[in-house]
Amino acid sequence: MSIFHAQPEAALRHAEAPASEHGHALDPALEKDRRSPRGHGHEYWLFTITVLNLSPLLIDWIVLRQHFSLALLLRLGVVAPIGIFGLWLCHFTTHTRLQAWATAAATLALSLVATALGQYAAEPYATRYMMAAQFLIFGAAVFTALPWRLTKLMTLIAVAGFALIVSSGLRWPPLDGNLDLVVFCLTTTAIALYLRRRKDLQLAEIINLRKLDSSHASELRDANHKLSLLSHTDPLTGVFNRRYLDRLVDQLAISIAPNAGYGLLMIDVDHFKFLNDRCGHLHGDQCLRLIATAIQRSLRSSDDAVIRYGGEEFAVVLPDADLFETMQVAEGLRAAIGALRIPNPGLGPEAFVSVSIGAYSATTAEDVTDSLRCADQALYCAKQAGRDRVFV
Repeated sequence: MSIFHAQPEAALRHAEAPASEHGHALDPALEKDRRSPRGHGHEYWLFTITVLNLSPLLIDWIVLRQHFSLALLLRLGVVAPIGIFGLWLCHFTTHTRLQAWATAAATLALSLVATALGQYAAEPYATRYMMAAQFLIFGAAVFTALPWRLTKLMTLIAVAGFALIVSSGLRWPPLDGNLDLVVFCLTTTAIALYLRRRKDLQLAEIINLRKLDSSHASELRDANHKLSLLSHTDPLTGVFNRRYLDRLVDQLAISIAPNAGYGLLMIDVDHFKFLNDRCGHLHGDQCLRLIATAIQRSLRSSDDAVIRYGGEEFAVVLPDADLFETMQVAEGLRAAIGALRIPNPGLGPEAFVSVSIGAYSATTAEDVTDSLRCADQALYCAKQAGRDRVFV
């Protein structure tokens, strides 16, 4: 990267824009956070559901006996395909909405299957099947990586199915002996939804705080950048000031980046004192602004640096410029400023402002301070030779 920098105006235009204000909506922020990395939350839960569905097959064989074929049908024909399809979605697609619905469907299917199989088991195993379904509903409500609305829908359907199966016992007329399980399920589900909502609100608050911190950090970087820019900018002309030149000299002195040397121009406005004495300092300031703008527009690129060196003196640093290119730029600057045809009444009614330029092409081995001194000496020779010219 070049150690030379764009002019202050260009640098300010390219400064990073302050971060926009962030909204405080809960669901979009939560869904974005829950889906990073994409699909992993759904994939882990679907894998857990698949394992929980297949692991009790031995228990089903021992407990259900004559109803084991029904358990095989429900577990392998209903729950397993949904879980496998959801895992396929997570692994091979990036459609997060389908992944979420597959996760909800697999969870719902397993909870209802466990509840239904409990109706065919003898006690105390029947209650354990139904308690396992309740724990699954509770855990899914609290821990699944689903949006809040889908979590509520899945949980309410699971509770309704649980209550219908348990209260009816899959018989008609219904039995009343398991109503305590229904009440317990409703209570734990309400607690689960409350905990999930509270966790979501806390997570949303953390996300918003992080966004706010990021916004403040971005604004602070912008402010520091602008402050640094102002501290190295001449307030009158908008180009770099002497402090920037001092820093640039230090950077050039310690830089180990390969380059082909650099060109230096020292520019002085001819007979500027006469212009100030005749027209006043305000007119002189306007003249300097016009000259600074003309110099900037005549440079090769934004890597070329323009510095207001003194009152009416400017310095230009041209990275990777040999003597021929340095001379070309210098002549271009002199012609551009002459083309402005700024009147200089102090020299006569037909006189216009001109500049004298000292040019020097430095190698990488030369000391920067000595190179500036050589360019300044060339400027002195240009003024001695009659002004309005370039001298090397």
